[in-house]
Amino acid sequence: MFFNNVKAGSRVNFSLSSVICPDIENVLEKLTSRLGLVGQVVMLSDSGEMRNHYAVVQVGGIMSPLVIPVSKLELCNSSSEIEIIEEKRA
Repeated sequence: MFFNNVKAGSRVNFSLSSVICPDIENVLEKLTSRLGLVGQVVMLSDSGEMRNHYAVVQVGGIMSPLVIPVSKLELCNSSSEIEIIEEKRA
């Protein structure tokens, strides 16, 4: 599966609805004007017997890391994809 390629340092994108911790209200309280849904995987965590099931992702504009199931992440294929998202934020 494609998400087996996600590792610490990977650039990923995801939707806010995929965040499982902290709860969405807590995330919304921590939003800043720099919000981007592209982040960097800080580390991977297991779920019992399921190795690397969750990713801890740091996102610019959110003041705390987010825990997201790895299956909900998409790898950013190139820096141009990141630049397009940066342009949308501007």
